[in-house]
Amino acid sequence: MSFLFHRRTQKIAKIVWSIVAVLIILGMVIFFAPGLTNLLLA
Repeated sequence: MSFLFHRRTQKIAKIVWSIVAVLIILGMVIFFAPGLTNLLLA
C-alpha cells in the first residue's frame, strides 16, 4: 500500500477525485433543476 503515498499517485488521485466531484455536482444540478437545462439548451 506504499504506492498510495507516492507523490505522483497522490497527484493523480486528486485529479481523478476532482473530476468525479465535478461530475457528481453536475449530475445533481441536472437532476434537481431540470428546467435549468432547458434554459441553457434553448
